[in-house]
Amino acid sequence: MAKTTAKKSAPAKKAAVKKTAAAKTATPKVTAPAKRPKLKLPPEGIYVGSGIYPTDTDTLLCTMIGHYTWQAQHFDVLEQIEKIIDDNQGNLAQVWGIARGFSPKLIADWFYALDEIGIDIPAPDWENYKNLTMAGFEDIFEKHKDRFGAGLVRFIREAKKRGIYTCLMYTKAEPQWIKALSKEGGDYYLGYDYGEGSHFSAKDGLKCIEETGECRLSAVVQGKIDRVREHVEPRHKAGWGLVMATSSNFSVDYEVLGGTDVPVIEDFAFQGINLASALSRGLYRQHDLAFWGSHLAHEHYAWLPNSDSERWNTLRAAFWLKYMAGSKMIINESGNWFVEHTLSPDSPKFDMPQTCRKTMGIIGWGAAKQMMKEQPETMKSYLEEARKFFPRLNYESPVCRQYRKVISEFWDYVKANGTPAGQPESVIALIKGNYDLSSATWNPNYAIGGMFPIADKNPSWYHSVPERGMQAALNVFYPCDDALTAPHRNIQISGTPYGQVDMISFAFDMIDPEFLAKQYKAIMFTGWNTCSKKQYKILKKYVELGGTLFTSIAQLSTNETRNFDYGLDEIVNGGDLSELCGFKVTGKGDRLWWATAPIGQDKLGFTFPRRYGCLCQPLAKLEITDPELEILSCDDEVERPVVTLHKYGKGKVYTMTTWSYPGAMDIDDCPGNIYEPGGLLGRIYRTIAEENRPNVYITDDGKKTGKACLHVAFSYFPEAGKICLFNVDYHNEANFYLHQFGTYDKCSLAPGEFRMIDATKC
Repeated sequence: MAKTTAKKSAPAKKAAVKKTAAAKTATPKVTAPAKRPKLKLPPEGIYVGSGIYPTDTDTLLCTMIGHYTWQAQHFDVLEQIEKIIDDNQGNLAQVWGIARGFSPKLIADWFYALDEIGIDIPAPDWENYKNLTMAGFEDIFEKHKDRFGAGLVRFIREAKKRGIYTCLMYTKAEPQWIKALSKEGGDYYLGYDYGEGSHFSAKDGLKCIEETGECRLSAVVQGKIDRVREHVEPRHKAGWGLVMATSSNFSVDYEVLGGTDVPVIEDFAFQGINLASALSRGLYRQHDLAFWGSHLAHEHYAWLPNSDSERWNTLRAAFWLKYMAGSKMIINESGNWFVEHTLSPDSPKFDMPQTCRKTMGIIGWGAAKQMMKEQPETMKSYLEEARKFFPRLNYESPVCRQYRKVISEFWDYVKANGTPAGQPESVIALIKGNYDLSSATWNPNYAIGGMFPIADKNPSWYHSVPERGMQAALNVFYPCDDALTAPHRNIQISGTPYGQVDMISFAFDMIDPEFLAKQYKAIMFTGWNTCSKKQYKILKKYVELGGTLFTSIAQLSTNETRNFDYGLDEIVNGGDLSELCGFKVTGKGDRLWWATAPIGQDKLGFTFPRRYGCLCQPLAKLEITDPELEILSCDDEVERPVVTLHKYGKGKVYTMTTWSYPGAMDIDDCPGNIYEPGGLLGRIYRTIAEENRPNVYITDDGKKTGKACLHVAFSYFPEAGKICLFNVDYHNEANFYLHQFGTYDKCSLAPGEFRMIDATKC
């Protein structure tokens, strides 16, 4: 293998520096999270369950076009618990504190448990228009308002008797009942989930503009953290126990810094099942969290038709992928008790009579509720029309039975085989950079951190080149192949051809280099990053201890205003990257058109004259300070460095030398090329992954990871000595080589097959 060594350049004239002052990274108002308590896992090694909703039958909740909603059934507390057991729906109930109905009996049973003190609230009577609303019952509830929360405690107590664990979501309670949650539940009460209560706010960005003249990422982030803390700290003090967060946002790392104990990402709403696991698992490791979980919002966001077998295969796949990724809590949000979704093209809700909606107008959630509360008699004729369709929406509907079937099948496997202890081996991590406020995947219509008012005036606040870098990483490590769900799009299910790759967060640079060096052979930047002197020291120490790093000049910029044309003075250390990268940046150079490999160089897995482009990006002007610096990719005209390799301490650093973010290097349109997702950037990711293999991995032919591995997910649990293998393709067999501890053998998986085997240490 030939080695190309860069010649040390002559001293360059000092580059012109922009007159604007270098961006100052904000001092974070956060502290390292306290060590969270660890939960004693159940005998099965995992919590599996579903959302439980207090509902009233015969209730119209909404008449919006996309969310025309009738509630079709009512179960009391004990009925619901028994159905969990009878239908084999796991060992966990996630009780929602939002009543989906307005009758006094529903409120009394589920939230006040008034029957425990001898108060019998009668059931709704539509024939005589009685007991439908709180009218006439106000005095009773006012007199016993201190019992608000008693119903939740009863659920926990009764569930515990039957071996069912409970967590709560979106709820409140009086202080004495909050204290009773843990007392009554013990190990069977897991905590409280504030769901989507955390968010970015454009007000933070606009306020920053008013105060400083520009929007800074630090101000947007600090606003979010403050809102998380304002919610979480009172919950901790009141005694709610572990506080969890469930949403589809990519900023759960800032929720953890705000005090959240457990990330339970809303899968399917969050694009990419395996990416959500990677981020959750990375946060679990770096912050020593209690555990991490998954909230499968499959019913709403699978988007596939109910009539398509792939809809149910994606649900099965999600359970297996979470299980083998190390999740210790899997919650199916909805679908197994009543039909709620309208985001599939054949939702049974679309067949319901629309008379009510057309008559009342599109009045939304609030107005429909108000009508039901104040004038239920006006709803009688609409209700009689709707009831005919309830069998297609309720517990006995085909959709709900199918959901329960899939959950039951998975739970049967877990009961018979347990769950591998610990977390899967992961020796590579993708880096979510400091102040990366993207949405995980690249969508040019999304504004960073929801800052649409700012993005409309400054388009750099829309998803752009940095976010393309994240997409390139996903295409390599978690590739979602449309063939799996054809003819429909697949944005969720993927194999793990390079194994369980974590995602770690450099949010506020609160990460320890010793932890990184102990856990990961290689770490690689993906999207946006605001660097700092502290971060530079962390990266240096990690490499010095033996780690492999991939970064770029743009990701070593301290800019926090989304300015892609940052100045030389904004690069950390004024551009002197000698220790970490082996060169000094002296300015912004001319544009690069085609990238190739120097003649004789093949460390990135390709050789001249293979080209990537047309790239159209400016390269940095460099003063080489390391005589042994290797140029792995170069400009095809005058061999200006495009990708360099520098050794530092026991480790090494791959650096992309374009002024732009690495995402700009995802273009691979050269005639005659055999296309690889991610372009030159993807090639770098693959090279580092193949160079830093874990103890257990897979290949096509005993050497390379390629197309044969595309639909295979695998994980190795060192603590348990178990290997999990899963063919995410439910139509075709997977044939590949399984490597473990220096030996390898041919392996085949039937379509959709999941298999757990003992690891053989050779």
